[in-house]
Amino acid sequence: MKKAIRLIATLVMAVLLVIAFAGCTPVTEKAAQGVDTENHIIYVGNTAATTGAFASVGVPFNEGLKAFLWYYTEVEGGYHDAEGNQYTIEFLHYDDGFDAANGTTYTEKLVEDDEVFALVGHFGSNTVAATVDYIEAKGIPMVYGVCGVPQLYKTERNVMTIQPIYNTEGRSMLATAVSTAEGNLGLGGKKIGVIATTDEAGGSIKAGVMEEATALGLVVNTNIFYYDVDVSATDFSAAVEGLKAKGCDVVIIAANQAPFINIANQFVTSNYDNVDILTSYVSANYNTMSGLLKSGVITATREIYAGAWLVTGSAPSETKGWADFMNYCEVMTKYDKHMGNTLLTKDDTAYGTYISYWFNGYEWASEGVSAYFLNSYAMAGAVAGYAFTQGLERVDGKVLSWKSYIDAMETSPIDVLMGTSVDYANGQRIGIDALAVSKYTVANYAVGEVYRQITGLADIEAGYKK
Repeated sequence: MKKAIRLIATLVMAVLLVIAFAGCTPVTEKAAQGVDTENHIIYVGNTAATTGAFASVGVPFNEGLKAFLWYYTEVEGGYHDAEGNQYTIEFLHYDDGFDAANGTTYTEKLVEDDEVFALVGHFGSNTVAATVDYIEAKGIPMVYGVCGVPQLYKTERNVMTIQPIYNTEGRSMLATAVSTAEGNLGLGGKKIGVIATTDEAGGSIKAGVMEEATALGLVVNTNIFYYDVDVSATDFSAAVEGLKAKGCDVVIIAANQAPFINIANQFVTSNYDNVDILTSYVSANYNTMSGLLKSGVITATREIYAGAWLVTGSAPSETKGWADFMNYCEVMTKYDKHMGNTLLTKDDTAYGTYISYWFNGYEWASEGVSAYFLNSYAMAGAVAGYAFTQGLERVDGKVLSWKSYIDAMETSPIDVLMGTSVDYANGQRIGIDALAVSKYTVANYAVGEVYRQITGLADIEAGYKK
């Protein structure tokens, strides 16, 4: 009997040892969903507005994104797995028409049905706000939310945004509006008007303005005045004429691109002159500003100022911004040539002078340059593609999983094309926290002139005197 008991005990010990050794066996990390290890493809995607009112944003954004994904793979060599296999990147896109319900549906489709590895250039205030919680819960990497909604602030590690948060921008806008300190280049406004749309973008910018107004001691209905307007309204006369009657010398328009244009045009109808208009970086775009020049909004006595987190620098120059801008133009041009798209040449009536001066001597520009070379939305798409591929470059030669990618993005700051950098170290998720200001005048509406360089909020606040 003792022998039998001893035998049973030995068998039990053997089983426990097997279990123990199994527990010590290293777990081999597996590639994440969206990484096709058989065909060597990485699938990424986004849902964005490529039709409707916001197509002028979504279409060029995706072109810039696709160009830099293509360039990383086809020109720079791309990502290689642990066995040395080179991968291509396949970009999946759905057109949500800037509708949050569609955007939510397509986001879930990309994650659950298409099983992409990452969401890159997750587009639009409404869609982003509606899907951040879902993305956080799924754990899928999301690189660059194309907006500044507050839901992107201090998110989980898998959400890696870049653009400044709207609340931060609102604070910077008001500080700029009232500052007079030498070197900080504020507008020195005495009475500040604020027209804010009642959507996520307008409301978040306004929240930042109000926070800054409290910090600076501005008094509502004395030296700062607020008007809320419906984002889909067609008549903004009450707000514009109300601020005109108050004698506001600076007006902040807290809104996305489409309503901003409509509100700005009301200044012409209402004959509101001798005023500076200050608005978000989302409208710092050649197409927008040229349209406002043609409609008479931009005049010698009514100029527009817009935030900017991408700064190209003086043309030409040795600055990082200018070097990055030329890199952007080269990638876009080579991509367009690859796709067979029409290039702009020195003979172009609108852009020929720029092309002759800026690109003379560059072999890649000998046949012309990309039609998107001055499009800020295409630049933003390029930023998304460039940031995403920096993470791939850091994982090169290793297994590409969600964990390895997110860890790699946190190892050191991510370089922002034509900007500063964004630091995800230790789980920090706040986006870029410094803004420049561009000035759009009758003489310079194409790319704007840098009115205030990228600087911290405290620097511009120091210039305010009650």
